[in-house]
Amino acid sequence: MNNVDERVLVSLCPDPVIGVDGTGIIQLFNAAAEKLLGYAAADVVGKLSITSIYPDLDSARQIKRLMFSDECGESGSIEGYEATVMTINGNTVPVRLSAAIVDKDEGSSIGFFHDLTERHNLERQLHKLSITDELTGLYNQRHFYQVLAKELDRSKRYKHDLSLICFDLDNFKKVNDSLGHIEGDRILRTVGELLHEALRLSDIAVRYGGDEFMVLLPDTGIEAAAKTAERIRYLFNTKCPYSVEKGSGGIAKVSMSLGVTETNGSEKPDQVVQRSDLAMYQSKSSGGNRTVLINQHIGDVVQDSTSS
Repeated sequence: MNNVDERVLVSLCPDPVIGVDGTGIIQLFNAAAEKLLGYAAADVVGKLSITSIYPDLDSARQIKRLMFSDECGESGSIEGYEATVMTINGNTVPVRLSAAIVDKDEGSSIGFFHDLTERHNLERQLHKLSITDELTGLYNQRHFYQVLAKELDRSKRYKHDLSLICFDLDNFKKVNDSLGHIEGDRILRTVGELLHEALRLSDIAVRYGGDEFMVLLPDTGIEAAAKTAERIRYLFNTKCPYSVEKGSGGIAKVSMSLGVTETNGSEKPDQVVQRSDLAMYQSKSSGGNRTVLINQHIGDVVQDSTSS
């Protein structure tokens, strides 16, 4: 690390480069490292331990252990190990680390840290797009079934209540036919917005397809779920410009048909969905703008919350 030409090359490297001596004290800290971590080289070189840039001592020890194993490259080096470093302000930054021991007798080493923040942000965005309905901002059907399977297992294991609301929009097609898909999309976006307003953070709201929606309510019995369903119906009638309470003239009036069911987690996902769907269709066949409840044992209880 005493070669002037090598230091010039390191200073020009676009990725952070940090070199340490055998005791772990930083001896090389290029401009890219200053930019990433927020330290000035003058305040670091010969003064700061490399352990200070990691979230905790265990993380630093893990990297040192890997340096002397062949788990991430040949012994004496690390290739492409994903780690986390800390800035001077305490913020964490994901990095890909490649490092090597440059003097075995002295124990000094040098590491190249590639910032993965942009890649991680892109991965999060792509993941969000893969599980989200673009129009409403709600989860999509694929993600719904993944979550439902997990919640059914949790409900069975811990004996917690689990409820499901299924609903669709009455006369939605007539609005599309009369006013066009732009206004139809506006109604669907309104549904997405009111669901965010009406639900808890732990609830899962889904655009199941078309104008059909699902709301999964963990740790919630059927009576509490019915109250949530009625709150959704009330908000829709209040906010939608073409609802049965606000629609006028020749424009079709839109309402919600909601079905609610509960489960103890002992069923398959399709069974719970089909029962909530049955409750929703019973609501629709009764005129819509109401909530119908069907318990897990279908023959036991059927309740109808009539429109007001």
